[in-house]
Amino acid sequence: MMEGDKSDMLTLYREELRAVMRGRFAWMGAAIVLLGLGGLAAVATQDSWLDGYGVIGYFLAPVCFLPLAAGAIASPRANRFVESVFTAPVDRRDWFVAKVLVVSTLAAAYYLAVAPLAVVYVANVGIPFLLAKFLIWTPGILLVCVAVGTLIGVLFIGPSVAPPVATGVGVMLVYAVLVPLQELLVTRGYGATATGHVALISPLVLLKNGLGFTLATSAVPASTFATWVCLGLIVCGSFALAAWIFLRTQGVESWEASSGQRTVIVLGLVALVLVPALFANTDYDKDAPARNNAPSIPGLFMRGGGQLALVDPRATAPAACCDTLLNRDKWPSLPTSQPTRQDLLLFLPVNTKQRLARLDIHVTGQSGLDVQVLPTASVDIGHDLETRTYSPGIGPADADGQRIETGWVARIPVTLVPNAPWDIGGVRYPIDVDATYLVEGSSQATTLSARAAVEAHVPNALAEMAGAGAVLPLFCFFAIFMRWKRTR
Repeated sequence: MMEGDKSDMLTLYREELRAVMRGRFAWMGAAIVLLGLGGLAAVATQDSWLDGYGVIGYFLAPVCFLPLAAGAIASPRANRFVESVFTAPVDRRDWFVAKVLVVSTLAAAYYLAVAPLAVVYVANVGIPFLLAKFLIWTPGILLVCVAVGTLIGVLFIGPSVAPPVATGVGVMLVYAVLVPLQELLVTRGYGATATGHVALISPLVLLKNGLGFTLATSAVPASTFATWVCLGLIVCGSFALAAWIFLRTQGVESWEASSGQRTVIVLGLVALVLVPALFANTDYDKDAPARNNAPSIPGLFMRGGGQLALVDPRATAPAACCDTLLNRDKWPSLPTSQPTRQDLLLFLPVNTKQRLARLDIHVTGQSGLDVQVLPTASVDIGHDLETRTYSPGIGPADADGQRIETGWVARIPVTLVPNAPWDIGGVRYPIDVDATYLVEGSSQATTLSARAAVEAHVPNALAEMAGAGAVLPLFCFFAIFMRWKRTR
């Protein structure tokens, strides 16, 4: 490209970008979108941020650039602005490249907009495996959406942007839906079947497979060379086909393609759909890496039937007892890196009609949870047992398998210090309790093991995420005010 051509193209790019932001509601729309993303990010700090907000901010929202790109490329034909491109002394190639660069700039702006939220997360947690992949997956999604959206926008010549935008929305939904479908098929062992190959039509699935991560399933392809080739075909082929159609087969208001050119277009579109489905890798024989350092806690979402409860010091056991997640109904949850004084209640399967001759209890925290049992607890536990009356048929079973109605409860004063969080909210730590007790009149001690979990959060993460999410919306509102001030 000659120096003059570069200058013309850059000039067109600057003017097109300014035209986009001169729209009446452009800055307002950007502010609302960014407020929504920031609000979601702040709310997600109360639970697993990476699994919740990560899917929205790094997957679902970027896919929306597909219909946006289709509408942006098709709009000049709909409003007849393209006539000036075809008749004025402006190179059509320069204008087309400038238009694609404008859409790409908006996509890059989105990626930068979610960066402050990721910075807050990384500052508190670090970069787990899934976030590292998200940070690559998202720009890949944006590039794919710009490429495919550009092709869709070029294919439509008409007085309205509704057809290309509607087509873009349809393709976007297909691409997005095939991601969970592919994960489900792989989980059930059908990833290499005909239906599994159909899921590879989505370049989002190809990109995920190529990067070697999953959202829910436990297997990734062992080889990825063909997957990357197919993904490159979709991106480069979409851009190349869109440029060729716009520059060689279309006029100002109608198609000017010959029958041979029409055949090439049809074959090109068919190849973009069928080649990935036929040739991308489907050998799901490799175990997927762990998404983060979260431990596996079986029965975490079970309600009722547990043998442990966590209460404030000297507080009574909750009426509805007991969940595997001990502080499920408490807000806020335990702060990380800070000590929290609690009482751990162990419901023994021993009827109060029987007395305990000996009781030894050991409490251990896992995955970074430091559990400190108060020094006097071991002396007081055996002497200060409490009782609990159960509804008929729901009490714990004793050594003979009979449901007890009134049983002993051991209160263990502990201090909990959750460390090394792997998320900023909804961080669940396993806690193990091993008890050995001897009932009077019995010659053999009984061992009881119970496992549950406690939930913690990073202190101040909610405020930090809300503050980071408000920076760019405030800038947009400032731009709105300045525009109103100049044009009132």
